[in-house]
Amino acid sequence: MRWVLLKGGHVFDPEDRGAADVLMLGGEIVVVGPGLAAPTGVGGGEIVDVSGRILLPGLIDPHIHVMGASGMGGPTTRSTDLQIERIAGAGVTTVVSPLGADSLSRDIPCLLARAAALEREGISAYCYTGGWKNPVPTLTGDPQADVAYVDRVLGVKVAIAEPMSPAYSPEELCRLAHAAWTGGRLAGKRSVLHTHAGDLPEGLAPIREVQRRTGISAERLVVTHVNRNPDLWRQAMEFAKAGGSIDLTTMQRPETNHLHAIPAAQAVREALATGVPAERMTLSTDTGVPYPKMDASGKVIGLYMAGPDAILGTLRELVQGGLSWGAAAAFATANTAGLLGLSRKGRLAAGADADILILDASGQVDRVFARGRELVTGGRPVVWGAFGGYAGA
Repeated sequence: MRWVLLKGGHVFDPEDRGAADVLMLGGEIVVVGPGLAAPTGVGGGEIVDVSGRILLPGLIDPHIHVMGASGMGGPTTRSTDLQIERIAGAGVTTVVSPLGADSLSRDIPCLLARAAALEREGISAYCYTGGWKNPVPTLTGDPQADVAYVDRVLGVKVAIAEPMSPAYSPEELCRLAHAAWTGGRLAGKRSVLHTHAGDLPEGLAPIREVQRRTGISAERLVVTHVNRNPDLWRQAMEFAKAGGSIDLTTMQRPETNHLHAIPAAQAVREALATGVPAERMTLSTDTGVPYPKMDASGKVIGLYMAGPDAILGTLRELVQGGLSWGAAAAFATANTAGLLGLSRKGRLAAGADADILILDASGQVDRVFARGRELVTGGRPVVWGAFGGYAGA
């Protein structure tokens, strides 16, 4: 069994542990602390000097389209599989993927297969059942059964306040929330109703009605894309203050043609200043989808498939704005792991999976380990997907 000892980095658990060492063995963190010695009698290994480096838990992206998405601009706008080198290269070691707006030519079996491929290649990959159809697409024909019996499924995905999505009656939304809640209870997992929020004026009213009618904990009713416009963002802050869970999309900002969006770092700072509990917020990217490519004047000149770099970019913005690396990283590590019941994720602590993001002093990716396996070295991927190529915009 191979071990790796990281020596002398600044460890954020995401709590600030100061200068400390991290010992990994068999894909798990064994111990974190200062002055650790190399283990004996457990096989070969290596000592890695990470002095001057920042050590964080591997990032978790709870809304990323790992097999591509969209196609709403025609067949040529269907993006392709998001390869592991782009995911790990951004410091992300755990993903949770929904179906996108195209829930016709893409389905749940294909989504599960793509997640399984990423798991074999090295990261941890989960899914939501459901999508942009009514009745929602599933594997088994029953969203509750999908949640209860498919380990990789962490919830049910729906869309509200969105002109392109199917309409759900309050009763239908309540049934889907119940499927997520009860399926999770039957499986012993912390399943959620994961809800895409669009720009229609109703905003979060349907989800507030679900919570009122069902009594399901507002924490289990997750709303994503909440920073897409100021009105929705105000509703989202009130929902989070009332116990709801809100997920901010780091790719939504004016320069990505989301003209009314509040950049995620700015939104987080505003939320904290107005009393939103930090633990009620998570960050995701909504990447793997086609985004507009614009020239210097802001004119759209094409499309590109965005990768998940935007989470780490948002963390850097939060640190530049005065948060510690630990406080910033919690939005993409401990908060998400706690929300989704991923007990071995989101922390650098004994017994956790050895998912570790190592940054240089400027906050750029240096190394990435996922379950103890090194996927990125010196800022460059060393593990590649079978059909991949590290191509940016």
